[in-house]
Amino acid sequence: MTKLISVVLAASLAAGFTTLVLAQDGTKPTAPAEKEKGGKKEGRKEGKKAESSFARAKVGEAAPNFTLKTTDGKEWSLSDAKGKVVVLEWINPECPVCVRVMKDGTVANTIKAVTEQYSDVVYVAINSSAARPSSLEGTAAYMKEHKVEIPALLDSDGAVGLMYGAKTTPHCYVIDANGKLVYQGAIDNNDGRGDGKMNYVVNAVTQLKKGESVSPSETKPYGCSVKYKK
Repeated sequence: MTKLISVVLAASLAAGFTTLVLAQDGTKPTAPAEKEKGGKKEGRKEGKKAESSFARAKVGEAAPNFTLKTTDGKEWSLSDAKGKVVVLEWINPECPVCVRVMKDGTVANTIKAVTEQYSDVVYVAINSSAARPSSLEGTAAYMKEHKVEIPALLDSDGAVGLMYGAKTTPHCYVIDANGKLVYQGAIDNNDGRGDGKMNYVVNAVTQLKKGESVSPSETKPYGCSVKYKK
Protein backbone atom coordinates (compact mmCIF):
# COMPACT_ATOMS: atom_id res chain seq x y z
CA MET A 1 0.00 0.00 0.00
CA THR A 2 2.85 2.37 0.93
CA LYS A 3 4.47 1.72 -2.44
CA LEU A 4 1.19 2.41 -4.25
CA ILE A 5 0.72 5.75 -2.44
CA SER A 6 4.29 6.74 -3.34
CA VAL A 7 3.66 6.03 -7.02
CA VAL A 8 0.42 8.07 -7.02
CA LEU A 9 2.12 10.96 -5.21
CA ALA A 10 4.98 10.98 -7.69
CA ALA A 11 2.54 11.02 -10.60
CA SER A 12 0.62 13.93 -9.03
CA LEU A 13 3.81 15.94 -8.50
CA ALA A 14 4.81 15.30 -12.09
CA ALA A 15 1.41 16.50 -13.30
CA GLY A 16 1.65 19.60 -11.11
CA PHE A 17 5.10 20.38 -12.49
CA THR A 18 3.82 20.08 -16.04
CA THR A 19 0.99 22.49 -15.30
CA LEU A 20 3.42 24.99 -13.81
CA VAL A 21 5.66 24.88 -16.85
CA LEU A 22 2.69 25.54 -19.18
CA ALA A 23 1.58 28.48 -17.07
CA GLN A 24 5.04 30.03 -17.03
CA ASP A 25 5.29 29.61 -20.79
CA GLY A 26 2.45 32.10 -21.07
CA THR A 27 0.69 30.25 -23.86
CA LYS A 28 -3.08 29.98 -23.85
CA PRO A 29 -5.24 27.32 -25.44
CA THR A 30 -7.24 28.41 -28.45
CA ALA A 31 -10.83 29.16 -27.50
CA PRO A 32 -13.40 27.18 -29.45
CA ALA A 33 -14.97 29.09 -32.32
CA GLU A 34 -18.44 28.03 -31.26
CA LYS A 35 -20.14 26.66 -28.19
CA GLU A 36 -23.24 24.71 -27.36
CA LYS A 37 -26.19 26.67 -26.08
CA GLY A 38 -29.69 25.32 -25.68
CA GLY A 39 -28.84 22.28 -27.79
CA LYS A 40 -27.69 24.51 -30.69
CA LYS A 41 -24.28 25.70 -31.74
CA GLU A 42 -23.79 29.38 -31.14
CA GLY A 43 -21.17 30.95 -33.43
CA ARG A 44 -19.26 34.14 -32.76
CA LYS A 45 -21.28 37.15 -33.83
CA GLU A 46 -20.06 39.45 -36.62
CA GLY A 47 -18.35 42.53 -35.24
CA LYS A 48 -17.47 40.79 -31.96
CA LYS A 49 -14.25 39.53 -33.50
CA ALA A 50 -12.87 43.05 -33.28
CA GLU A 51 -12.97 42.75 -29.49
CA SER A 52 -10.71 39.70 -29.52
CA SER A 53 -7.03 39.47 -28.71
CA PHE A 54 -6.26 40.21 -32.36
CA ALA A 55 -6.84 43.93 -31.78
CA ARG A 56 -3.56 45.58 -30.87
CA ALA A 57 -3.99 49.15 -32.10
CA LYS A 58 -4.27 51.35 -29.03
CA VAL A 59 -4.77 55.08 -28.68
CA GLY A 60 -1.56 56.68 -27.46
CA GLU A 61 0.63 54.04 -29.10
CA ALA A 62 2.20 53.63 -32.52
CA ALA A 63 -0.36 52.64 -35.15
CA PRO A 64 0.47 49.16 -36.52
CA ASN A 65 1.73 49.21 -40.08
CA PHE A 66 -0.11 47.27 -42.76
CA THR A 67 -0.17 46.77 -46.51
CA LEU A 68 -3.33 46.23 -48.56
CA LYS A 69 -4.30 46.43 -52.19
CA THR A 70 -6.40 49.28 -53.51
CA THR A 71 -9.45 48.72 -55.71
CA ASP A 72 -7.22 49.19 -58.77
CA GLY A 73 -4.80 46.48 -57.64
CA LYS A 74 -1.97 48.65 -56.34
CA GLU A 75 -0.36 48.09 -52.94
CA TRP A 76 -0.77 50.74 -50.26
CA SER A 77 1.07 50.71 -46.93
CA LEU A 78 0.54 52.90 -43.90
CA SER A 79 4.29 53.48 -43.94
CA ASP A 80 3.83 55.22 -47.31
CA ALA A 81 2.21 58.08 -45.40
CA LYS A 82 5.07 58.46 -42.92
CA GLY A 83 5.29 62.01 -41.58
CA LYS A 84 1.68 62.81 -42.47
CA VAL A 85 -1.59 62.85 -40.58
CA VAL A 86 -3.68 59.83 -41.59
CA VAL A 87 -7.41 59.17 -41.26
CA LEU A 88 -8.71 55.62 -41.67
CA GLU A 89 -12.41 55.02 -42.21
CA TRP A 90 -13.92 51.52 -42.35
CA ILE A 91 -16.61 51.26 -45.02
CA ASN A 92 -19.14 48.82 -46.46
CA PRO A 93 -21.13 49.75 -49.60
CA GLU A 94 -23.96 47.50 -48.38
CA CYS A 95 -24.31 49.18 -44.99
CA PRO A 96 -27.17 51.73 -44.94
CA VAL A 97 -25.43 53.82 -42.29
CA CYS A 98 -22.24 53.92 -44.35
CA VAL A 99 -24.27 54.90 -47.40
CA ARG A 100 -26.06 57.58 -45.40
CA VAL A 101 -22.86 59.34 -44.29
CA MET A 102 -21.78 59.32 -47.93
CA LYS A 103 -25.05 60.63 -49.31
CA ASP A 104 -25.56 63.37 -46.74
CA GLY A 105 -22.08 64.73 -47.34
CA THR A 106 -20.62 63.79 -43.96
CA VAL A 107 -17.62 61.98 -45.46
CA ALA A 108 -16.95 64.61 -48.14
CA ASN A 109 -17.21 67.42 -45.58
CA THR A 110 -14.91 65.56 -43.20
CA ILE A 111 -12.28 65.11 -45.91
CA LYS A 112 -12.56 68.79 -46.86
CA ALA A 113 -12.28 69.97 -43.25
CA VAL A 114 -9.22 67.86 -42.34
CA THR A 115 -7.52 68.88 -45.60
CA GLU A 116 -7.99 72.52 -44.60
CA GLN A 117 -5.95 71.74 -41.48
CA TYR A 118 -3.27 69.70 -43.25
CA SER A 119 -3.08 69.99 -47.03
CA ASP A 120 -1.20 66.68 -47.24
CA VAL A 121 -3.48 64.71 -44.91
CA VAL A 122 -4.05 61.14 -46.10
CA TYR A 123 -7.65 59.92 -45.87
CA VAL A 124 -8.13 56.21 -46.56
CA ALA A 125 -11.19 53.96 -46.80
CA ILE A 126 -10.90 50.29 -45.80
CA ASN A 127 -13.40 47.52 -46.50
CA SER A 128 -13.01 44.45 -44.25
CA SER A 129 -16.49 43.01 -44.90
CA ALA A 130 -15.21 39.90 -46.68
CA ALA A 131 -18.14 37.80 -45.47
CA ARG A 132 -19.99 39.55 -48.27
CA PRO A 133 -17.88 39.26 -51.45
CA SER A 134 -20.31 41.58 -53.23
CA SER A 135 -19.33 44.30 -50.77
CA LEU A 136 -15.65 44.05 -51.66
CA GLU A 137 -16.46 43.83 -55.37
CA GLY A 138 -18.67 46.89 -55.18
CA THR A 139 -16.18 49.12 -53.39
CA ALA A 140 -14.74 50.85 -56.47
CA ALA A 141 -18.18 51.62 -57.90
CA TYR A 142 -19.34 52.85 -54.48
CA MET A 143 -16.49 55.34 -54.20
CA LYS A 144 -17.01 56.51 -57.79
CA GLU A 145 -20.77 56.88 -57.34
CA HIS A 146 -20.29 59.20 -54.39
CA LYS A 147 -17.37 61.03 -56.04
CA VAL A 148 -14.98 60.41 -53.16
CA GLU A 149 -11.47 60.26 -54.54
CA ILE A 150 -9.39 58.66 -51.82
CA PRO A 151 -7.53 55.32 -51.65
CA ALA A 152 -10.01 52.48 -51.05
CA LEU A 153 -8.35 49.38 -49.64
CA LEU A 154 -9.63 45.80 -49.70
CA ASP A 155 -8.98 43.86 -46.50
CA SER A 156 -9.98 40.52 -48.00
CA ASP A 157 -9.09 38.37 -44.98
CA GLY A 158 -10.06 40.92 -42.32
CA ALA A 159 -6.59 40.87 -40.73
CA VAL A 160 -6.16 44.65 -40.69
CA GLY A 161 -9.66 45.27 -39.39
CA LEU A 162 -9.10 42.81 -36.57
CA MET A 163 -5.70 44.30 -35.82
CA TYR A 164 -7.28 47.75 -35.43
CA GLY A 165 -10.38 46.45 -33.70
CA ALA A 166 -12.71 47.96 -36.31
CA LYS A 167 -16.27 47.18 -35.19
CA THR A 168 -18.62 49.16 -37.39
CA THR A 169 -19.02 50.95 -40.68
CA PRO A 170 -18.10 53.68 -40.34
CA HIS A 171 -15.39 53.32 -37.67
CA CYS A 172 -12.67 55.97 -37.87
CA TYR A 173 -9.07 56.31 -36.70
CA VAL A 174 -6.76 59.32 -36.68
CA ILE A 175 -2.98 58.87 -36.71
CA ASP A 176 -0.67 61.83 -36.13
CA ALA A 177 2.42 62.74 -38.16
CA ASN A 178 4.59 60.75 -35.75
CA GLY A 179 2.64 57.59 -36.46
CA LYS A 180 0.78 57.55 -33.15
CA LEU A 181 -2.89 56.64 -32.96
CA VAL A 182 -4.63 59.61 -31.34
CA TYR A 183 -8.31 58.92 -31.96
CA GLN A 184 -10.64 56.00 -32.63
CA GLY A 185 -14.41 55.82 -32.74
CA ALA A 186 -17.38 57.40 -34.50
CA ILE A 187 -17.01 59.86 -37.35
CA ASP A 188 -19.44 62.22 -35.58
CA ASN A 189 -22.25 62.21 -33.01
CA ASN A 190 -25.03 61.78 -35.56
CA ASP A 191 -25.95 58.25 -34.50
CA GLY A 192 -29.64 58.98 -34.13
CA ARG A 193 -29.26 60.35 -30.63
CA GLY A 194 -26.86 63.24 -31.22
CA ASP A 195 -27.35 66.42 -33.21
CA GLY A 196 -24.58 65.67 -35.70
CA LYS A 197 -22.82 68.93 -34.96
CA MET A 198 -19.75 67.32 -33.40
CA ASN A 199 -17.44 65.74 -35.97
CA TYR A 200 -14.94 63.78 -33.89
CA VAL A 201 -12.50 63.21 -36.75
CA VAL A 202 -12.34 66.90 -37.66
CA ASN A 203 -12.06 67.78 -33.99
CA ALA A 204 -9.08 65.43 -33.55
CA VAL A 205 -7.24 66.77 -36.59
CA THR A 206 -7.95 70.39 -35.61
CA GLN A 207 -6.54 69.79 -32.14
CA LEU A 208 -3.44 68.20 -33.65
CA LYS A 209 -2.95 71.30 -35.79
CA LYS A 210 -3.18 73.49 -32.68
CA GLY A 211 -0.70 71.30 -30.82
CA GLU A 212 -3.35 70.27 -28.31
CA SER A 213 -4.09 66.87 -26.86
CA VAL A 214 -6.92 65.11 -28.66
CA SER A 215 -10.11 65.01 -26.62
CA PRO A 216 -12.17 62.95 -26.82
CA SER A 217 -9.61 60.42 -27.95
CA GLU A 218 -12.12 57.57 -28.02
CA THR A 219 -15.84 57.39 -28.70
CA LYS A 220 -18.28 54.57 -29.37
CA PRO A 221 -18.53 53.90 -33.11
CA TYR A 222 -21.99 53.48 -34.61
CA GLY A 223 -23.27 51.78 -37.76
CA CYS A 224 -23.47 48.23 -39.06
CA SER A 225 -21.08 45.62 -37.71
CA VAL A 226 -18.06 44.87 -39.89
CA LYS A 227 -18.91 41.66 -41.77
CA TYR A 228 -15.72 39.72 -41.07
CA LYS A 229 -15.07 36.50 -42.92
CA LYS A 230 -15.88 33.56 -40.63
